[in-house]
Amino acid sequence: MDSAAKKMVLVSLFLGDVVGVPPLGPLYLATALTKNGFGAKIIHRKAEEIEAVISEIESYRPDLVGMSVFTGYNNIAYAELCRELKNRGYKIALGNAHPSLLPEDSLREDYVDFVVMGEGEETLVELMQNLGDESKYSSIRGLGWKDREGKISVNQERDFIANLDDYLIDWSLINVEDYLIPYFFKYKRVFTVTTSRGCPFNCQFCYNQVFNKRRWRAHSPEKVIENLKPLIEKFKIDGIRFFDDNFFVNKERAFKIVNALGLPYFAEARVEFADEDFVRRLKESKCQEVMFGFESGSDRILTEVVKKGTTTKEIIRAVTLFKDTGMVASGSFVFGFPTETAEEYKETMKFIVKLLEINKNLAFTCGWYLPFPGTGLYEKAKELGFVPPARIEDWEKFNRWRQDYEMEWITWDYKKAVKFTRQIVNLLAMAYKRDIGPLKWLLKKRVENLNFSFPLDIYIFSRIRDIYLYSGEKSSANRVIKKIISTIVKFRK
Repeated sequence: MDSAAKKMVLVSLFLGDVVGVPPLGPLYLATALTKNGFGAKIIHRKAEEIEAVISEIESYRPDLVGMSVFTGYNNIAYAELCRELKNRGYKIALGNAHPSLLPEDSLREDYVDFVVMGEGEETLVELMQNLGDESKYSSIRGLGWKDREGKISVNQERDFIANLDDYLIDWSLINVEDYLIPYFFKYKRVFTVTTSRGCPFNCQFCYNQVFNKRRWRAHSPEKVIENLKPLIEKFKIDGIRFFDDNFFVNKERAFKIVNALGLPYFAEARVEFADEDFVRRLKESKCQEVMFGFESGSDRILTEVVKKGTTTKEIIRAVTLFKDTGMVASGSFVFGFPTETAEEYKETMKFIVKLLEINKNLAFTCGWYLPFPGTGLYEKAKELGFVPPARIEDWEKFNRWRQDYEMEWITWDYKKAVKFTRQIVNLLAMAYKRDIGPLKWLLKKRVENLNFSFPLDIYIFSRIRDIYLYSGEKSSANRVIKKIISTIVKFRK
């Protein structure tokens, strides 16, 4: 088959409440494919829109269908979609973190033909060049595959791409307008990009530890600027979200990029980066928000379990430095680490309150520990009773945001904590930011006593918060509630 005639569809499914994030991984792969003469189509749809995905694939008639599969995220939907496509005669390749970390398990699924491990650009191009010639598959590094008899082979790993600048995203492969969203409550056309891969640090729960082998690699600042400036001008983008795992590994590079682009931005960093000079430079470069991996309020968890390389003292210092800067310091917390006790969970909840008392302009994301295969804590979780699922779809139960999350490695009664923690933390942040005294008092009492009884207040205020932040103008009742809250917020300012 002539290379130019070969086509591939790259599918990325997302949950219905996730908006504004382009399919960055598939975009890199599609760019590599089109650069080498192959046809490539990206399908980025909600997980519940499987029939529409199938219809698009049938219209395109690709030679290969690729799926971007992440552990604990839409795993059931991907399995259902793959089965249906396999029944229709399509060849299926899986990529992204989950099949990369569990290639043999993934290939045992009867609907999987290939697994592309790690960075997929070069592996996928070689696969498409040799698609249909089974004698060539064994020489393609980074590929897992099955022969006609179903025998599984996992080839040697591929080295990391020597120069990421060879694979700058071709943004014409998507409709950029679909991904311009309001953000920071100020800007209307904010776009999400990534400029680097991996992270050099040693957090024992992070997939980067094995997927990127603690290697950080980046596009040159000159190429990032060259790639994004025309896009910013064409689409009148007024803000940037950098989705790099650690944007500020090389601070000079990072500041060169943001200063050249000249837009308000969001990015991620480490708490030990936060000194007075760093915070000043963030402010001067129009930074709106920096996300840190706080992870826990227990120093034992941070140092002995996660091996984060940071302490609660450094977290407090970073949060304090951001006070009165106008920038948001946001932080991720993870609950339910292997060996974490109920007291350490409570310690983290109280720590969140302490941080808000220092700096009310904070935001948080909270989830439960997800045992990424191959990481240090994955092995510890297995020692404590965790049994890894054999099938891809059974990893769905490890969606760390769900309210019925189960953790075989935890011995204390965490059921109510799983159900209410995220809501309470989000409400606490809102209560402090808007200085809602009665709500602060009520939630602090709940945290101090770990009291989840009679949660009517949690339900009511969570619903109001969701309407205010996410509802849009779906009904007259929602519009009235948003108007009232907006008036209150303006009045309190």
